[in-house]
Amino acid sequence: MHRAVPALRNRYFTSLTHDKQFVPWEPPNLPGGMALPDPVYFGRALAQMDGRLGAGGLTVYMTQDLEALPSYGMDVVALVIGDEFTRVPGYCDRVRAVFKNHPIRPALTSSVVREPSWLNLWWLVAYLRAWAYHFPGARRYRRERRRGWVAPIFRVPVGTANQIELPIKPLPERATDLFFAGSVLHRPGAVSPTRERYAPKTIAREAMIREAKRIADRRPDLSVDVVLTEQFVASIVADAVDYSTRLMDARIALVPRGTSPDTYRFWQALRCGCITIVDTVPRHPWFYDDAPVVRLGRWEDLEQVVDGLLSDDRRMAELHERSLAWWTERGSEVAVGSYMARKLDALEAAAPPARGRTG
Repeated sequence: MHRAVPALRNRYFTSLTHDKQFVPWEPPNLPGGMALPDPVYFGRALAQMDGRLGAGGLTVYMTQDLEALPSYGMDVVALVIGDEFTRVPGYCDRVRAVFKNHPIRPALTSSVVREPSWLNLWWLVAYLRAWAYHFPGARRYRRERRRGWVAPIFRVPVGTANQIELPIKPLPERATDLFFAGSVLHRPGAVSPTRERYAPKTIAREAMIREAKRIADRRPDLSVDVVLTEQFVASIVADAVDYSTRLMDARIALVPRGTSPDTYRFWQALRCGCITIVDTVPRHPWFYDDAPVVRLGRWEDLEQVVDGLLSDDRRMAELHERSLAWWTERGSEVAVGSYMARKLDALEAAAPPARGRTG
C-alpha cells in the first residue's frame, strides 16, 4: 500500500521488477511488480537522501544493469544492486555518480597465511576469480579517467532484504540463545556440484551448522534455533515476519560469510541488537570499521565463544547497546541517505557540464 510522502525533488526509476524494465518510482513507496526486496531498504534511504540534498533535478536509477541506463548525463545517478563480482559499470563516463551495495573492488578479508584452512584457501580462489571480473572494467575506468570525467563509485551497505521493522526487545527478554536462518548451498543445480561443494559459503556454513548442532546436543539448557532454506533465493523470499520475529527474539546471531564478503545477515542482526558472531568482516572504512561483532578464526571455536558470552552479562549488554548505536550511525536508512546526499552535494561543484546522451 502506498503512503503519502513529501514531494520529491528528483526523479526515481527502478528495474528491480519481474520484467526488468525501468518504471517510475516514488521512494519510499514500493514500486509495482517488485521482484527483489531491496527497494524496501533503499527506498527509505533514497527518500532520506532526497530531503537532504542541497539541490534537486537528478534522475536516479536503481538497477542491476551494469551496461546500460535509459538516459545519461551529469544529472544521472546510478544505484547498482547485487553485483557480487566487483564489476565496474560501463556507463561511468556518462553519469554523475554511481553507488554500489557490494564491494567496489576485490578484497581478501581472510588470509590463508595468517589463518590457514581449506575455507580460506577457497576464499583466496574466489578472490582471484573476482579479480577476473573486476579487471576489464577497472582498466576501462582508468582509461576514461585519463581522457576526462568519470563518475566516482561510492559503496553503500548491502541492505537488509526481507526484514521488517520491529520494536527492539530487551536482551534479557529474548528466548533464543543462538540463531541462524539461511541457506548452505547458493544455487543447487545451477553450477557444477564440485564448485558448489567447495564454495567458501558452503564450507563455512556447513562448519557453522555442525558446531551449532553440537552446542544444542551438549547444552540442552540453551535454546538453539537453526532454520535452513534450500538456496539463497528461498531465503530472500521467505516469510519476512517469521524471520524478523525470530531474529528479534535471539540473543546471539550467527552470521557466516556468503558468496561475497557482504551478507544481509550482518546488517539484519545488528539492526536487532543481536550479539553477532561472524567469521569475516568486509573492509570499508565508513561502515565496517569498528563494527561491534565477535569474529571467529574458525567455526570450531564457536562453543567456547558462546559459553564465554552467555556467562558474561555485562559484555552481552555492552555489545547489544553498541550494535543498536552502530546500526543507527552506520547502517540505518537515515545514515545511508545522509551519506549519499553529502557525496552528491560535494560533486555539485566538481561535475563538468552535462555531456550525456539518451540511450
